[in-house]
This record gives sequence, C-alpha cells and structure tokens, in this order.
Amino acid sequence: MQNKFSKLLFSIKTKILSPKIVGLYQKSNENLIQRDLDGLNFKKRQELFKHAIKYSDFYKKKYAHLDFSNIELATNDDFLKIPPLTRDELRLNFEDIKSSNVNLNKCRKASTSGSTGPSVSVLHDKRHPETPIRWRILNWWGIEPWENQAFIYRFKKPLWERIANSIMWWPTKRVFLAAANPSSKQLATFVKTFNKIKPTLLQGYVDVVFEFALYLLDNKIKIHPPKMVWVTSAPLFEEQRQLMEKAFGAPVCDQYGNTEIMLIAAECPEQNGLHIMQDTVHIEFVDANNQPVPANTSGKVLLTDLTNFAFPLIRYEIGDEGKYLDRKCACGRSLPLMDNIKGRQSKQIVTPSGLQIKGEHLMAMFDGHMKLFREIQLQQQQDYSVCIFYVPRKAEKTGVEIDAMVHLLKQRARFEITVRHEKVEHVTRVGKKSPFIISDL
Repeated sequence: MQNKFSKLLFSIKTKILSPKIVGLYQKSNENLIQRDLDGLNFKKRQELFKHAIKYSDFYKKKYAHLDFSNIELATNDDFLKIPPLTRDELRLNFEDIKSSNVNLNKCRKASTSGSTGPSVSVLHDKRHPETPIRWRILNWWGIEPWENQAFIYRFKKPLWERIANSIMWWPTKRVFLAAANPSSKQLATFVKTFNKIKPTLLQGYVDVVFEFALYLLDNKIKIHPPKMVWVTSAPLFEEQRQLMEKAFGAPVCDQYGNTEIMLIAAECPEQNGLHIMQDTVHIEFVDANNQPVPANTSGKVLLTDLTNFAFPLIRYEIGDEGKYLDRKCACGRSLPLMDNIKGRQSKQIVTPSGLQIKGEHLMAMFDGHMKLFREIQLQQQQDYSVCIFYVPRKAEKTGVEIDAMVHLLKQRARFEITVRHEKVEHVTRVGKKSPFIISDL
C-alpha cells in the first residue's frame, strides 16, 4: 500500500513540478528502440559542432583552420579531424567556451575536486538534466525512482539541504550516512534506519561504500538487501566488489561518469561491461594521434557531451584510458559496451629512465591483495621513491600482503625506484576523493 501511494504521489508531483523530465525519460527510452543509434549519435554531434562554432568564441578560434568549419560535419572522418579539447584549455578558457546565446539561469556551475590535477569548471545545461538517464539505469535493475533509497557521502549535507530533500521526495524515504569518521552511534542509527525503510538502492563513492561494507562484515551485522548497490567516482577493484556483494547481499553496479559529464556508461544486471549512453554522449578510445584504436584495445578517452549546448565539450581529453568491447550483451540492449575504467585520471608511477606504470596496471597487479585493506594509496616523491600508505582491515597477515605489493611494484619498475610502506589511519583526501596515486613529480 505504501509503495502504491508513493508511486501515485511521485507521479503527480513529477508531472506538475518537472513535466520536462518525464518527457525526456520517455524520449530516452524511445531512443533505445531505434535501430540506428549510430546515426542519431552523429546527427547530435553535427548539431553540437554547428552550435559551438556559432555561439562559442573559443571554438570559433580553435576550429578556424578546419576547411569545413564554416559549414558542418559531413562524415565521421570530418569529426576525427577536430582537435581534442584538453584539460588545460578547459581550465584556462572557461568564459570563452560558454555559449553566448544561453541564459545562465539555465545552467549550473560544477567544479572538479582537484584530485587528479588542477581543478576545472564547467556549466551543466539544466535544460538537459541527468535524471532521465539515471532513471533508465535504475530501471534496468528493477528500481523505481519513487522507492526508498540510501546514500553514503563523505561529508554531512547542510541541514537546510537535508530538509529540502526530505520535503521534495516525500513520501519516499531517503537515508544518508556521512562517512567521514562516523561514530559507532551514527553507524548504528544508519543501520537501524536502513533496515526500517528497506531501500532498494544504496549509492555512494566506491571507497566509503566499501568502508561501510567492511564495517558490516567485521561486526557480523546484517542489513536488508537492496536491489542494487551503485558505486561511483573511483575505479572498482574486483575484490572490493566481491566483499561489498557479500556484505549487502546485492549486486554492485559499476558506472563511469565524472563532474564534467555526469553519466557516461553503466553496468546492467548481466555485468558484462558498461553500456555506453550513446544517445547522450559520444565516447572515443584513441591513440596518440587521436585516431580510433581497434575494439578490445586500450586507448585514451575523448568525450563529447551531446546534451550540453550551454558549455560545449567536444572531443574532451579527460585523462582516462579505456576500451570498447566488441561483444554483445545478453540483455539485448542496443547500447554498445565498454570495459570498466581502471585508470580513471590517476597519475602514473614514473621511473628515472622514463618507464610509466599506469594506474590500471597497478590495480590489476594489486587486485589479489586487497581483502585485508580498507584503503591503499601510492605517493611518489620528487626523488622517484614511492610510499604505499595503507589502512589495514585486520592486523593478521597484513605485513605479508603489503610486503608482496612492495615487491610487485619494485619488480614492475625494474627495480629503478625505492618502494616502502607505511600504516596510517586515513589516506590523503583531495577534495571529496581519495586518489589512488598522488605524485610530486
């Protein structure tokens, strides 16, 4: 009865207060029925390119040398001639990138935390919110937007924001845990409320959700299983996934998104890779010359937001690496697949000879050793030495595992660098995140 009432009231409130979101959600589902998603994607790129040249001073200058810049993209080969937008360009040209014909009241400014380098800012186009794509992903997992949900954030939200959130979502219930050093009482209260409202979704940053999972396992605490656990904002170790699924009694959904472009790709229940939201974002995996690499081959990521006309992001080189998957998903959805991002904007470990050890390779190397640790962080000093800072989950066997990780890193670095380890209570935070690699080089 409660669920029916929540659904009815949610539907009425949404149609009255946010009718556009309902329309966009319906349109997004219609997009997936189309046979020619590639054609839809390219048409949107054409429109965005034409808009950027007309209304953005930055792109007018950047694309002035292109022989087709005064007309439009005719083919995908034309699109591949467009020079990528670098993070430095984004950071230094915020005002010029903005579209001159967009009312700033229709925008929302967002800035990165700075965990992967100097912070950059963008404008999100509120005319095209992320909510319809979020609902799409939740629907894959059998979760409806009017069902109760739980969230774990690193910091506590302001009181006014919590009150506004409760009013906006009533009678749907939402419970929040601020995971920055929560007390035993706060954890117990969260668990009690969680089991009372029985949320179908638990969402949060990978590291804080993992911490909560370890708290449950270490204290043999059971919670009502949600339908899905949605983790964001950092690469996911497979051992972390396994422990979280054990603690929550629910599958863990990995997704790829960032501050600049919120929802890019996400897993469905088949967990056979991440489905790319091809109707709202264009993603490329390219080589050093910004040309496509074959499927199943790693390349740097270029992103084009197909919905943001207030602040165009075209072939944006975000600093990640990933790859297309040439297989089809058993779920039957038409959206293409990409591999889970492992080197998300992480800095690399570098040796004096110039050898670069990517974050994704380190994650794969350490993946068999993560069950005994709450957190791991590598910090490289100016003399190239590396310290592996770790927060142990349990004291026993930790020394053996961390020694093994030190040896693996030394071996991978061809013994060119000094590697040591140090136990800490917390790894270094940058903004709201805990970077896997911090480098002073």
